[in-house]
Amino acid sequence: MASVEGTRSVIIEVAERMFAEHGVEGVSMRDVAAAAGQRNNSAVQYHFGGRDGLLLAVFRYRMGEINQARSEYLAEIDRQGRGEDLRALVEAGLRPLTDFLASVPEGHYARFIARVSPSVDFASGEFDEVFDGNREVVARLTRILGHLSRRAAIERVDLMFNMTVSALAVYEQRREEGLPVVRASFAETVEHVIDMAVGSLEAADSTAAAKRVKRRTATH
Repeated sequence: MASVEGTRSVIIEVAERMFAEHGVEGVSMRDVAAAAGQRNNSAVQYHFGGRDGLLLAVFRYRMGEINQARSEYLAEIDRQGRGEDLRALVEAGLRPLTDFLASVPEGHYARFIARVSPSVDFASGEFDEVFDGNREVVARLTRILGHLSRRAAIERVDLMFNMTVSALAVYEQRREEGLPVVRASFAETVEHVIDMAVGSLEAADSTAAAKRVKRRTATH
C-alpha cells in the first residue's frame, strides 16, 4: 500500500507533466487523479485542497532544490567578488534551473513553468521558502541596471526571465518531438540563452528615448 507521501509525489509528478502539456485550464483534477492511478476522483482535493494547492505543491516539489542551488551560486559569486556583476547574476538566476533541466533530459519542467507562471503570484508568502534566492537575484539585477529607471529595470528583468524560460521550454518540446530544428546541444543552447539575457538587460530603454523626443517635439 502506497504511503501518503508516495501518493502525493505521484500526483505531483503526473500533474507537472499534464500542466506542461495542456496548461492549467486544460487539465481537470479528475484527469490528474485518474492519470495518477487514483480510484478516488477527489484525491487531489483530499491531498492538496484543490487546483491552487496542487500548483503550489508542484512548484515547491522542484523549486526547493533549484532555490537552494541558486542561493549557493549567489554565495559563491559573492566570495569571488562578482556579486554585483551582470553576467554573474544572470547565471545565478538561470544556471540552477538549466542544471536541473540537464539532469532530467526527458523532463518537461521548463514547459510547466512557462505554461503556469503567468497565473502564479510569486510575491505571495507561500513561495518564500522556495523563491528567496530568485528574489535576491532580481533585487540585485534591478539595482545594478543604472542605465534604466527603476520601473524599467523591474520590467526588463521580469521580461528577461520570462523570455529565457520560454526559450528553454521551446527547446525542451522540440527535443522531445525530435524536430530537426534542434541542432545545438542543450549546453550550447544554455550559453545562447545566457548571452541573449545579458544583452537584453544591457540594452538601452528605447521607450524613454521616445518619450524625450515626444516632449521636445511638443515644446516646439
